[in-house]
Amino acid sequence: MAFPSYMRSTETKIVGALIKKALGLGYLVSVYDGMEWPVKLSDDYEKITAEIAATDSTEFVFRKAEDGSKVGWLMLVHGNDEDVICDHTDNQLMNELVEGVDA
Repeated sequence: MAFPSYMRSTETKIVGALIKKALGLGYLVSVYDGMEWPVKLSDDYEKITAEIAATDSTEFVFRKAEDGSKVGWLMLVHGNDEDVICDHTDNQLMNELVEGVDA
């Protein structure tokens, strides 16, 4: 796993499960660290996780790989342990994506 070493284990489990689920659903992930987009439209788990927690919050945009349509947006706030997922687009696909990953 390429998560930064300073990330809390609870957060890495939740975020890792979220990313794996998204990739399994055929989504591409873009990562915003509050200043720039170091990862755009990626399906590379290691590349995605390496860019998480560069700042106090990380944002993701998920798109369908087959047509590039936007699935939704999600925000992580680091240091919140099991509440690392702070907010996300309220639609069916995003609700299904986050469901169960924090269990």
